[in-house]
Parts: sequence; structure tokens; C-alpha cells
Amino acid sequence: MPVLHLIAGPHGVGKTALYHYLVAPRYPGLPFIDAQAHSASQLQHLDDPQARAAAAREWADAQWQALLRQQASFATETAFSHPSRVALIAQARTLGFEVVLYAMALDEPRKLLQRVNQRVREGGHGVPSHKLLSRYARSLDNLRHAVFMADVALLIDGCDAHEGGPRLVATLMGSQMQLHTVQRPRWVERVLGFAEG
Repeated sequence: MPVLHLIAGPHGVGKTALYHYLVAPRYPGLPFIDAQAHSASQLQHLDDPQARAAAAREWADAQWQALLRQQASFATETAFSHPSRVALIAQARTLGFEVVLYAMALDEPRKLLQRVNQRVREGGHGVPSHKLLSRYARSLDNLRHAVFMADVALLIDGCDAHEGGPRLVATLMGSQMQLHTVQRPRWVERVLGFAEG
């Protein structure tokens, strides 16, 4: 059975790092669809950042669709702020994929902004602060649906290393939930439906 490894969460939470430290070593050779890396390596000729971002999204969407049609396992990451990303899970499951969702977030969106700013200083891609902050709530809302659609959902708090993170907070498999910490971040409570807002 092919597997979709979907790393999802707001900008700056550490999705790419999670891929490199957790997914890639366990699944060597697995195609990794990373729109931001594609943008940085292949789309620099596009001067307009919005056009570059749109082209990167289109490229990623095309890659996803091709791999789904081929029934080929793959990994990808997404900020998960658009409903079409939730639809990707439904489509993959309909096509016979097992979906492993690595749901990542932080309680404080301002920390994400600091991380993105640091990433830019180190030569990485930026995200305008108003977009990051407006997409944060949408990402959590979409994750709230997605964790119950995936075959396996790992809820990972993207806290900094000096705070003990990133750390696995909960695992969902079908109707079974295993909590790995006594205290859960507010975003996990929200995604699991234990808290509103």
C-alpha cells in the first residue's frame, strides 16, 4: 500500500527540519515534494514573490497528482492553511494510500514569526507577517479535521530545543488516541476538540 507522509502546520514551525530528522532517515529515497525548496532552486527568475509562490504551489500540486496517479509513496510539507490540503488527504485515501499526518504547531504564532525572520536572515524564504498570522488559525482549523481523516496522525509540538521540543504530544490511529504528555499545548487541545477557538 502506498503511503503519503504529510507534514502539516503553520509557517516556521519546523516542518522541513522534521522531515530531515525523522522522515528522510526512516524512508531513504522517498520523494519529498517541497514547494519552498523548488521555489528557491528553480523559480528565482520570477521577480514577483507572489508569482513565484503561485508557481511553486502549482508545481507541488502537479507533483502530488502525478505521484497519486502512479500509486507511489511520497512525503510533502504544507502550511495547511487552505481547504484543498485537507482534500488531498481524502483523495489519497480514496486512491488507496495510507496517510500519515505529522501535525505540527506552536501555541504562540509570534514565535513562528521570529523563526521565519531568523530563517530569512540565514538566507531562507520569508512569509509576510500578516499572512503568517492570518494563516495560523486556518492551519489549526484544517488540522482539526485532518487528524481524524488520516490513518495515523502524530501531533508534534514544535517548541524550541531548550523547551524540550519538538515533542510528540499525541498519536491518533483510527478511533484510538494515545496521549504522550500530561500537559498538552493549547493548540493540541483545540485540534483535538477539547477546547474551542
